[in-house]
Amino acid sequence: MLWFGMVLSMGGFQMQMVARGILVYNMTDNAFITGIVGMGFAPSLLVVSLYGGVLGDRVERRVLIQGSQAANGILAGIVAILMFTGSLAWGHLFAVSVAQGAMFALQMPARQAAIPSLVGKDQLPNAFALNAMAMSMMTLFAPALAGVLYEVVGPENVYVLVCAVMLSAVIFTSLVPKMPPPPITDKQSVIENIIGGFKYIGRNKLVLNLMIYSVIVALLSMPFRMLVQVYAKDVYGSDASEVGVLLTALGLGGLVGTISIANLRKGHRRGWIVLLGAIVASASLGLMVSVPVYAAGILGMVGMGLAEQARWALGQSLMMENTTDEYRARVMSVLMMTFGLMPLGMLPLGWAIKEFGARPSVGVISIVLLVFALLSIVLMPRLRRAL
Repeated sequence: MLWFGMVLSMGGFQMQMVARGILVYNMTDNAFITGIVGMGFAPSLLVVSLYGGVLGDRVERRVLIQGSQAANGILAGIVAILMFTGSLAWGHLFAVSVAQGAMFALQMPARQAAIPSLVGKDQLPNAFALNAMAMSMMTLFAPALAGVLYEVVGPENVYVLVCAVMLSAVIFTSLVPKMPPPPITDKQSVIENIIGGFKYIGRNKLVLNLMIYSVIVALLSMPFRMLVQVYAKDVYGSDASEVGVLLTALGLGGLVGTISIANLRKGHRRGWIVLLGAIVASASLGLMVSVPVYAAGILGMVGMGLAEQARWALGQSLMMENTTDEYRARVMSVLMMTFGLMPLGMLPLGWAIKEFGARPSVGVISIVLLVFALLSIVLMPRLRRAL
């Protein structure tokens, strides 16, 4: 039931991301504004994620997940109403993006921390792979569906469907047993809990290596995903449905990646697989830059999806295996800050695309990502040796 809730919640999120990106770019014809709206969720996610991690370690996790799911559905419904009444501006989409970022910051640490309480430790890699598979499946189907529906029924009806899908996730999550947090022996303030989480990460060197690696790779690779609508239109001349196919290719790569890592266990040199993910991401971006053909873009997006699962799903599994239960939500909340830091990559990339063109800008990202990947192999021996 938790998994079905994830499927629906992420399906609505993926559909909304595609529709919002296309809608803003059509409204403004401005890559920079599209980037601003695309990363609107980031500041609130950055601010709220640490508090969400503390809540995930201190309150009943199911209620926290349901509340944020319901809020995200209602916000999508508000956007639909604004479109039907003809009063929508790109600023409204930015405001909703900010609010939804805060909701995801509350939901995701609790959701990820709940998984180890539902399965045994020896099943964690498989459980996180299945969880990532839900995201990959929705990245596979939802963007293409959103792109087609955008052209057939219009963006306002896409948002109506997003609202219904996100609210239905609440129903499935309500069927999950209550998930109380671990008992707390000493009462601490929220600030003390946050500081305690950072101190724990600092002491746990493998988790620290994973955190540094994941954050930097995400900052380099994820901004392109958020601006793929701009890249596709500028380089390939793509319409909405073709943008959806590109994002579907990303989901296909992610799905293949999750199936590949689902049964990895201790002893399978999982650290090397995590590290190789950044090299695959760099090569995929390099392919799209060097071969400006739509078919190469599809292949490159498949590679990006594969690389993402090596970093995200397998990295999460290693983190949760090596984190005690009382710190799990806080560790995940720090990882969630990755999304909040995306403006550090997205806004410069959006500006660079506008000033220098899409291919040169993405080419620089590909080179920097490759350099970091090679440095990580040399400078992160604990991650390299992780089994």
